[in-house]
Amino acid sequence: MVDPKLSVRRRGQHKVSRSPQLPIPSSEDRHMRKENGRRKDLSQKSTIFFFLVYYSAVFYIVRYSVNYLPNPKSLVNSKPTEFTEEQARKHLNYFVSLGPRVAGSLANDVHAANYILETVLKVKASVSPSLKVEIDTQRPTGSFTLDFVSGFGSYYTNVTNTIVRVSAVDSPSNHALLLNCHTDSVNGAPGASDDAVACAVLLEVMRAVTSDHTHPLLHDIIFLFNGAEENLHQASHGFITQHPWAKQVKGFINLEAAGAGGKEIVFQTGPSHPWLASAWAMNAPHPFGTVIAQELFQSGIIPSDTDFRIFRDYGKIPGIDLAYMTNGYVYHTLYDDVDRILPGCIQRAGDNILAVVDHLVKSPSSLLPNPGSYRHGALAFMDFLGIFMITLPMRMLSILNMLFSVGPIIYLARCIMSSAAERLHYEQKIFKGIVIIMSSWLACAFVVFLLAIFVTKCGNSMAFFSRPYLVVFLYGLPGLATLLIVNRVAASIVFKNEDPWMLETIFFDSYLFIWSAILFQINYIQLQSSLILLLCVLPLCLIRCLFLKKIFHHKNDGIVATKVAVYLAALLPHTLILFSLSWIGLDLFIPLCGRLGTVVPPDLVIAGLVALLLILLSHFVLSLIHLAESIQWIVAGMLLLSAGALCFVLSSHAFPYAVDNDITAPQRLIVQHISRTFYGFDKKVRQQDSGIWLNTMDYPGFKVDTGSNAANESPLLPCKGLFCHFPFLVPLNKFVTLSKYIPADEPSFSETGIQPFSVRLIQDETTKISENSTSWTYKKRLSFVVDGPSHISVHVAPLSSKGISSKLTSWIVEDEIERSRSKPTSIVDHLVLGDKRYHYADWHFLYYGSGIYKETWTPWFEFEITQDSSLSPLDGSPTPTVELAFMAQYYSTPLSAQSRDLKEFLAELHRWVAPMGWVSFYENHLF
Repeated sequence: MVDPKLSVRRRGQHKVSRSPQLPIPSSEDRHMRKENGRRKDLSQKSTIFFFLVYYSAVFYIVRYSVNYLPNPKSLVNSKPTEFTEEQARKHLNYFVSLGPRVAGSLANDVHAANYILETVLKVKASVSPSLKVEIDTQRPTGSFTLDFVSGFGSYYTNVTNTIVRVSAVDSPSNHALLLNCHTDSVNGAPGASDDAVACAVLLEVMRAVTSDHTHPLLHDIIFLFNGAEENLHQASHGFITQHPWAKQVKGFINLEAAGAGGKEIVFQTGPSHPWLASAWAMNAPHPFGTVIAQELFQSGIIPSDTDFRIFRDYGKIPGIDLAYMTNGYVYHTLYDDVDRILPGCIQRAGDNILAVVDHLVKSPSSLLPNPGSYRHGALAFMDFLGIFMITLPMRMLSILNMLFSVGPIIYLARCIMSSAAERLHYEQKIFKGIVIIMSSWLACAFVVFLLAIFVTKCGNSMAFFSRPYLVVFLYGLPGLATLLIVNRVAASIVFKNEDPWMLETIFFDSYLFIWSAILFQINYIQLQSSLILLLCVLPLCLIRCLFLKKIFHHKNDGIVATKVAVYLAALLPHTLILFSLSWIGLDLFIPLCGRLGTVVPPDLVIAGLVALLLILLSHFVLSLIHLAESIQWIVAGMLLLSAGALCFVLSSHAFPYAVDNDITAPQRLIVQHISRTFYGFDKKVRQQDSGIWLNTMDYPGFKVDTGSNAANESPLLPCKGLFCHFPFLVPLNKFVTLSKYIPADEPSFSETGIQPFSVRLIQDETTKISENSTSWTYKKRLSFVVDGPSHISVHVAPLSSKGISSKLTSWIVEDEIERSRSKPTSIVDHLVLGDKRYHYADWHFLYYGSGIYKETWTPWFEFEITQDSSLSPLDGSPTPTVELAFMAQYYSTPLSAQSRDLKEFLAELHRWVAPMGWVSFYENHLF
């Protein structure tokens, strides 16, 4: 009989190896797992017990942390200087009672603004004599460009800002902290979270700050209640570029929302001013935020934007951006009401903002008056379960990243050199371990993406939308099972007869090498999110590789269960961090799939996110599976649950949308009753029609029954021509590429109630500015007088034909014109007039917004046109060189004043459809 302790095998003798662990190990194999009376591995039951207990504990800790909210305070049971949710909720209820508060409407520009003024006057009447409260109403006019979405120019007139300044009477300051919210909402939405709750919080913060008679105000506070944020930041631009108080602003806190209720998250800071984020981290009693959210948001992956960009880019001041992100299903829908703002959510935000404001404007240690004294580049930040926030300047983070990326490499090099006798060719084993790990990652990504493609092709996309738990079963478990199978099977083939703890050590060291290399690369490109990875690598380097190195040595005869428990305890902080980030990531991206557009399949987005999260969550943990005697029942259970989830998704029960007591996950539908008129180069009408134009914001789109038979029976309409030749309010044509058009009667101006739409050309001049032997260059100027509602869009397209090309060189917007330039939807897109084709070189989008005090708008455009000298002079040529489309968007008109056909269509829709509806008039002109 062969002694199982012998490690040398004679030629021709039966080879004893570790089983791939999907088959049941032999009795001889089990016997080889024992040494000196102690097991060298874990039984399958012990494996299940350890990981079930461990991850259950992690799950409940993170769940409690994410959902924890403080108890709301009332006026009776609190001090005058404390923030009270009871009072803030009264403000919130009033704002929401006004209904949708679109910029340019009575509800926003008059009623909401008057309520703020009345509330501030009450505060002013009770403040200490040492404080001065100033109130100003601003109605600015201006213009700018943004590279958000497809890029556009913005022009605004008389938008409404209500501004309050609190300062000390005896020692006025030239340094002010700006607190910003917006009173307006989108069409059809009560806007409780976006952004009425923020304005309610600021009104209560104002009362609490001015009630403090013991701590003097060292610096001023400016409260900006801006009335046109949903007009793509027009009111904030008007304040920061034109108001005299803006010159004293040294920092700002912006309150926003991309969801409803829950915790407000710090998702943007800076730029290059770590003192402000540090002030938040040290003073906010309930800190919550991560630099990953900042990098995701600023990358453009998330289709949203805030006033933070305006203050940063046009005011050149640092700030903090806060937003509610939980329950993003109701964002910009009719379901964004007060019931979604959970008790304690307002109290939490108010406590945080009040504490930070008190420090910044009352503490002698505040850096507000001299922010440049602590300007040391970017700042990486993240909270730990909402208990405290970790912040590191990027310079310090880079040093630590280098230390803990190079340090493990040195540790592994020492292991290789010191083990030449006892572990021959250990570096080869590390290399094989790395190959196995990377292969398992690729296999995991392949499996989840394959599942996502299969589900999408079967027409069951986004089944997880109203059932987020399906993501775990549909993509999470198959991906995890793939990781386990590839790691286990490959290890049993490559590492034969290897001691279980020795095998675990090989894979731990392999993971350590991989993540150290990744940390080094991330540090090289200066990603602030490297802080997360650093906090994952750091404890393992210190605990396992330094302090407890002997306990985890493969020759240590300690009880395997004890060693595993110690190892999991060492992993606990980093597991909690990653699990919390995974929870937040899914909580953000699953609702976001409802507004990603019709181009990107959301299942692929979620599958990619799940694969990434699995790789992050499983690293340093998967090394322990090599200690398990068998994992076949674990893998079988995962695959069985996944198969059940897949069958459910492919069934008729997996409908993506729901509006009930358990969850509100509606489909977003944009409905416009439009009238279109196309004019030829001869100024005569060449085409005219009217109908209901429909757009969905998600991938399933019109594959589901919305409730309207006419909509269900109408064919899909691909996007062709200048911005699809339809009245887009904002340039979403590259995200929303499929629509439907249902013929209907033309809407009348009497139905829209106010402001009939008219476009009148007042200047059309073409002037030759240069010529040579081959070409002539002209300048063409077009000026108009436009009357209409408070929202107007203009689509601009220079046209090119044989021998003639044109481009927009200047227009009414006084800002960088390149940021408004976008490419046509398709490279083959063109305009056909008779037997001639005119090609689009580039497009421009101009967004116009006005307050309720409307003025006649006079936009103008200048083009440079180059023509071959062999052609007839341009001033005598019948060839069009410019296409312009003007759109009147009756976006701020109340639903009661909308057209009969629009109201009837909206009434047909299912309850789970969340529509935004208004009337639009479209005029297309050739010049």
